[in-house]
Amino acid sequence: MIMGACIYMKEKLESCILLYLGKMKKYANDILYRVQYMELMFHKEYSKQGERKTSSSDTDVYRMVCLRAAQNDKYFKKFRRNAIYNAILEHVPKWQGQQYLEIIEKRGGFNNKKWNNFFINDLYGYPRRYLYLINNKKIRISPTTIRYVKVLQDIQEIFGNQKFASVAEIGIGYGGEGRILISSLNIEKYFFFDIPEVLELARKYLKKCKVENKSVFVDGTDICLTEGSYDLVISNYAFSELTREVQEVYLDLVIKKSKRGYITWNRISRDNFGGYSVEELLHVLPNARTLSEEPLTAPENCIIVWGD
Repeated sequence: MIMGACIYMKEKLESCILLYLGKMKKYANDILYRVQYMELMFHKEYSKQGERKTSSSDTDVYRMVCLRAAQNDKYFKKFRRNAIYNAILEHVPKWQGQQYLEIIEKRGGFNNKKWNNFFINDLYGYPRRYLYLINNKKIRISPTTIRYVKVLQDIQEIFGNQKFASVAEIGIGYGGEGRILISSLNIEKYFFFDIPEVLELARKYLKKCKVENKSVFVDGTDICLTEGSYDLVISNYAFSELTREVQEVYLDLVIKKSKRGYITWNRISRDNFGGYSVEELLHVLPNARTLSEEPLTAPENCIIVWGD
C-alpha cells in the first residue's frame, strides 16, 4: 500500500513538473514576443506599406520582421527563431513532425541522397531542429522542413510523373517549400506570389540556396505579371487565409489558369473575412475534389486538388 502511494505521488509530482515547465515555456515565449515587438517599434522605417490587410498574416510587425531579415544579415541569420515570425510560420511542433515523417515512410520514403537535398533547407535562418530517425539514422531537421517534404510526396502521389514546367505558389513563407519542389521536380519556372516584404526575404533565402534562376517573384498586392497558364498551383494554409477580395483576384488570374492544383484549405478566411468555403471552391473549380489532411492539424482542414 505504501509502495502504491509512493508511485501515485511520483506520478503526480511528474505531472505537476511538466505542467509547470509548459507554463514557463509559454510565459517565456510571450515575453520574447513582447520584447521583439517593442524592439521593432523603434525601427518603423522598415515598414513600407503602413495600413494594409490582404490576409490574416498581413500585419505591420510581420512585414517588418520579413523586411528586416531580408535587409540585415544579422537578423536573417536567425529569422526562423524570431517569436513574431513564429506566430505565422516555422511553428510545427516536434511531435507533429514525427507524424509527417511516419506518413512519408509508410509510403516508401526517400533515399539518403534526397534527404541530403532536403536538409539544405535548414542551412539558413537557424530553425529549431530536432532528432528524428530517418533511414535508420538519427538526424536533426526542422519539423517544418519535414512537412514540406510531405507536400512534395503528396504531389508526386497525386499527380504521378507529370511534368511541371511552370508552378505557381500562393503564400510562400520564406521559400522553403518552393526550394524543395524546384530541386526535386523538373520545374522550369516557379512563380512566388506574396506580399512585397515576404518576397524580399524569399529572394534572399533562395539566392543562398542557388535556385533563384528558376524563381519569378510576383507582388500579390498588385498582380500584373501573369502566365498564359500554369501546370500546377499550390497553396498551403495561405489562399484560405486571404480576404475574399484578394481570393477572387487569385482565382481569376492564377488558380483558374492552372491545369492542376493542390490547396491546403483552412477555415480562417471563411470565418473571419467571408472567404471562400470548400463548397464554393468546388463549385468554381471544375473537377476539383477534396482529400483528408493527414495529419489533421485543425478542425475542417482539407486538401483541394484537381487535374489528377
